[in-house]
This record gives sequence, C-alpha cells and structure tokens, in this order.
Amino acid sequence: MKIRTKFIIAFGVILAIMLSSGTYMYVQTKMLTASYSEMIEEGELLTSLREIQFVMTGRNNDERGYFLTGDASYSKEMQERVERIGALADKINTDQHTIQKYGKDLEPLQERFTAYLEASNKAVDAYAKGDREEAIRLHFGDERQERKQLDEIIDQLTVKVSVNKEAEKARLETNRVTSEIIQSSFSVVGIVFAIIIGAFLVRSIVLPIYRIQKQLTAIADGEGDLTQELSVTSKDEIGKLADSFNRMIRNLRELILQVRSHAEQVAASAEQLTASSEQTSKATEQIAGTVQEMAAGSEHQAQYVEASHLEVEGMAAGIGQIAVRAENVSATAIRTSDLAADGNQAIQLVVTQMDGMGEAMGGLTRLVSGLGARSEEIGQIVDVITGIAAQTNLLALNAAIEAARAGEHGRGFAVVADEVRKLAEQASTSAGKITQLIEVIQRETQEAILSVEKSSEQTAQCMDGVAQAGHAFAHIRDAVVRVTTEVQDVSAASRMLTDSTEKVAESMRVIARVTQQGVSRTLDVSAATEEQLASMEEIYTSAVSLASLAEELEKLMARFKA
Repeated sequence: MKIRTKFIIAFGVILAIMLSSGTYMYVQTKMLTASYSEMIEEGELLTSLREIQFVMTGRNNDERGYFLTGDASYSKEMQERVERIGALADKINTDQHTIQKYGKDLEPLQERFTAYLEASNKAVDAYAKGDREEAIRLHFGDERQERKQLDEIIDQLTVKVSVNKEAEKARLETNRVTSEIIQSSFSVVGIVFAIIIGAFLVRSIVLPIYRIQKQLTAIADGEGDLTQELSVTSKDEIGKLADSFNRMIRNLRELILQVRSHAEQVAASAEQLTASSEQTSKATEQIAGTVQEMAAGSEHQAQYVEASHLEVEGMAAGIGQIAVRAENVSATAIRTSDLAADGNQAIQLVVTQMDGMGEAMGGLTRLVSGLGARSEEIGQIVDVITGIAAQTNLLALNAAIEAARAGEHGRGFAVVADEVRKLAEQASTSAGKITQLIEVIQRETQEAILSVEKSSEQTAQCMDGVAQAGHAFAHIRDAVVRVTTEVQDVSAASRMLTDSTEKVAESMRVIARVTQQGVSRTLDVSAATEEQLASMEEIYTSAVSLASLAEELEKLMARFKA
C-alpha cells in the first residue's frame, strides 16, 4: 500500500468522524434554536398577559377617579389604556405559535374582554348622562364581575403558559446534556482513532526513514560501513526509497574504491612533479637575475639619452623663441617707425592749427579791447542821460512851485510838472541800472582781455613744445629704421640656428626611441622570466599541496569500509 493511500484512509476516517460530529451538532443546534425561540415566544405571551392585567387595573383606577372627580383627563387616559390593551390583544392574536398552541384558550379571553368593555362603557355612558349613582353601581356591579371573570381566564392561561415554559426549559436542558455527552464521545473516538493512525504511520513511515537517516549520518561523518544495506519489505514509497538507498550505497562503495586507487596514483605523480618543478625553478631564477641586470643597464642608458634629448629640445625651443621674439621686435620696430612718421605729420598739423589759433586769439584780443572802449563810451552817454534827468527833475520841481503860486490857474501845469518829474526820476533810475551793468561789463571785459592774453602766451609756448616734439619724432623714426635693420639680421641668424638645432634634436629623438624600445623589450623579457619563475613556484607549491591532498584523501578513503 502506498503512503498516499495510507494518508487518505487515515485522514478519511478522521474526516468522517469530524463530519458526523459536525452534522450532529448542526441538527442539535437547530433543535436548540427552535426550542429557545419557542421559550422566548412563551415568555413574550406571559409578558403580554401580565401587561394586560396591569393596564386593566390602571383603567379601573382611572374610571373610579373619573367618577369621583369628573376630571376629563381620566377619560382620556382610560381611552389610551383601552387602545394599549387592544394592541396587546392584536399582538397575541397575530402570533402563529400562540394561535396554534393556545387558540382555544384565547376565544373565551376575547369574549370576556368584550363583555368587560361593554359593562365599562355602560357605566361611563350613565355618568356622562348625569346618573352618577347608576354609573357607580354598574362599575362595582356588572363591570367588576366581568373583570373578575376576565382575570380568572388570564390567570389560568398564564399558569398554563408558565407550565409549558418550564417543561420546554427542562427538555432543553436534557437535550443540552445529551448533546454534550454525544459530542464528548465523538471527540474521544476521534482522539483514539488519531492515536491509532499516528502509531500506524510512525511504524510504517517514520521508523524506516529513521534507519536510513542514521546510516546516512554515519556515512556523512566518515565512519560508515558501506558493506551494510537496509532491509525493508514494504512495497510503498519507503520500500522504494530503501532500494534506491541500497543502490546508492553500492555505487558509493565502488566510487570509494576507484578514488582510493586514483589517489595513490596522484600522490606518486605529485612527488615527481615536485622534484621537476623545483629544478626548473632554480634555472629560471638564474635566467631572471641575468635579464634583470641587462634591463637595469639598458634603462640607465635610455635615461641618459632621454636627458640629452630633452636638453637639445630645450635649446632648440629657446633658439626658436629668440627667432620669434626677434621677428616680433622687427615687426614692432616697423610699426614704431610708421607711428613715428604719423606722429610727425600730426605734429605738423598741430603746428599749423596752433598758428591759426594764435591769429584767432590776437583777433579776439582786439575785439575784446574794442568792446571795452565801447563800454566806456556807453558809460559816458549814460552819465549825460543821468545829468539831463537830474536837471529835468529840478525843472519839474520849479514848475510845481510856480504852479502852486498861480493857484487855480496853475493846477493843470502842476499836474504836467508832476508827470515830468516822475519821468525824470524813472530815467534817472534806469540810467543808474545801466551804469551798474556797464560797470559789470567793463570788469568782465577786462578779465576777458587778461584771459585772452594769457591764452595767447600759452599758445605760443605750446607751439614751441610741439615744434620740439616734431624734431624728436624725426630722430625716433631714424633710430627705429636702424634698429629694424639690425633686428632683421638677428632674426635671419636665429632661424638658421633653429634649423640646425631641430636636426640635432630629431637625431636624438631617434636614438632615444631605439634605446627605449631596447629597454622595453629587455623589461618584457625580464617580466616574462619573472612570471615563469612565479609560475614554477606556484607549480611547485601546487605539487606539494597536491601530494598532501593525495595523502589526506588516502586517509579519508581508509575511514570507509568498502
């Protein structure tokens, strides 16, 4: 039987027990739920019946209060209580459980309640008509009798419902205890079956696996007996695993034997390789020393050649810079000569312009001097005007005095004399202002004359300086022409020297390149020799390690019994 089938059967039995237990619990739960619902309905019926009795008692009290006091509020409360009793009666009559179980008991209850309401309404109608004694008689007579009969019917129904409720409660308790016992039995049976199935699975699955694991641990630790095989008779997956394990043991035993044989051969070869690699390493080490000495000598020679090459290149660069700078100086001298010629022409132009400026300054001096003379003439004329205005003012004063003496006949003449006096005063005032302006003009004209004379002197001095600058520019131009010729000669010589130096530098570069190639090849040979030496050392180390590993492998293989 396969392990899968064993597990299916085991879990099938456990699942059947669980399904049986669950089904039983489901049925019991539905029954208990129905019983609890019935008990709740019985309790609600009891509550409604007791509330009807309580409301009827309250209505009787309200009716007596109405008959004693005549207060209309009692009548309203009586009507509300009747409506409440009607609502409770409707609730009872619409409950299907109550109708099915207590339908016959509800008919006399409804009849007695109707009779009670009729008797009560008669008493209320009599009181409303003013017959208070009749109303009280009906209240304590017929109505009271009907209410007692109604209370008896309600009490009987209440007792019946209470008895049924207690009986249902006892039945529920019995069913609960029975359900617990049956559920406990299912649990015990399930546990027993689980233990039995677990023991069966352990015996048929776990124990063979434990034996396989124990032998594998012994093999993994290196102390296994590869001649021992498992003995499992089952036909399930464990049996197949044991067969596969036995085949693995046989193959491993053969592998161990082959590895042991090969390890011995490897150990012998490793010893031979160690001896050969050691001899090769010594020869390679001598070759590497000789090549390194050659590489060092070539490297020193290359350094000397490279230094000479750098010196020659530096000298060539310096001579080239001299030639370039000589050419720059020549070009600068030529530009300086041109600028000196331009400066000489500009100075000649300035001299010409300065001559014209001197003539213009002389004309300006004459004009300013003439303006001063005209200002003096204007001052004399203003003095004459001032004297005329003073005489006019005096005459107007005398005329005013004569007009005053003449009285009425001289009044018009006095007015004219007064106007003449005013005009004379205005003329005198204007003449005074003109005099002040003329004085300012004369003073400024004098200052202008002095400034123009000073400018004329400075112009003459500038003309002398410009003439001297013109002579200096002429000398500079001659000197620059001579310098240009000499610098051009130096530049030509520098170019020739530069060409020769560049040829020497090119030869040194060729020598340095050839020397560097020789050094590089020597270093390559040295590096290759060192790499070969390092490889031989690694081979020697690996051979020693291989021999050690082969010996250790032989020891490890000896730990297995094959």
